[in-house]
Amino acid sequence: MLQRFPDPGVDCRVADSRRWWQALTAPELRLVITCDALEVFQFQRAWLPGRRPQMIGHQRHTLPGSTQDILPPKALWQTLHDVLAPLAGQRWHVVVVLSNQYARWLVLPWQAEVRTQADKAAYYLHGLQQAFTSDGQDWQIRAQPGAYGQHTLLNALPAALLEKLQAALAKHRLPPGIITPAWALAANQALHTMRQQGFSANGWIVCRESSHLTVACLMQGDWLQIRQLPVDEQWRLTLMQLLSREQVIHPERAALPIFLSQAESSGVTRQSMQPFQVVDVQPSHGLDKPSRQVAERRVA
Repeated sequence: MLQRFPDPGVDCRVADSRRWWQALTAPELRLVITCDALEVFQFQRAWLPGRRPQMIGHQRHTLPGSTQDILPPKALWQTLHDVLAPLAGQRWHVVVVLSNQYARWLVLPWQAEVRTQADKAAYYLHGLQQAFTSDGQDWQIRAQPGAYGQHTLLNALPAALLEKLQAALAKHRLPPGIITPAWALAANQALHTMRQQGFSANGWIVCRESSHLTVACLMQGDWLQIRQLPVDEQWRLTLMQLLSREQVIHPERAALPIFLSQAESSGVTRQSMQPFQVVDVQPSHGLDKPSRQVAERRVA
């Protein structure tokens, strides 16, 4: 299960959607896919200034998957069909959020000699092959280059998974606007919090799931590293150990704040994470009462 609350319009930005006109005008259908569940959220758009988006529907369907699987369990596809069939052909902005379990993340250093698109594609693929052992999967690679001289942030999703998702949605005439790993949404939410609260573009951005953490370091707007760590109920200790090691290796990162969604409700306090500073990332819009009741379940 993902431990991050939905934040429509902030974590899924209009600029990131392939169907931006729907992102601006249509209600949002959010499908969150993890190894153990398919979460379905429906949000009504807020038309008037100052009004909050309203969660108008939520379902959770249990799946028999494993935290070690590269692809979701086969049961997902029938469950997805059952969910989408009543919505077929309706007007929704469809957002698909995939567990970080199914994604591969990597930060690559700037290479001035890598200029053409072909050179970049080869560089990205080589980096992923070096970082991750061959698992028989074809990967669809997405790159987020930084400014001149900065690192490039890569994520890769299984091509087979994306193809099946596209086919399942097309069958029900519900083309997706966004298909993205969960950490990307946590990063958008954290960056929004930085701007709103006057933080500089520095910090550790954490996306927590039941079985692992995805943690990235941002300094002066440059992504320096991103890691995925297996965790259990003692995830706070695992995070502290990672940050303590980084503090020794890279002292300049010691004072960076930790951006963590719903930290307080996760049992994180200032005292429990000392000497590190935790910023509790809350949904920017706030949620109405029914939405808060769903959010208290700590799902993405």
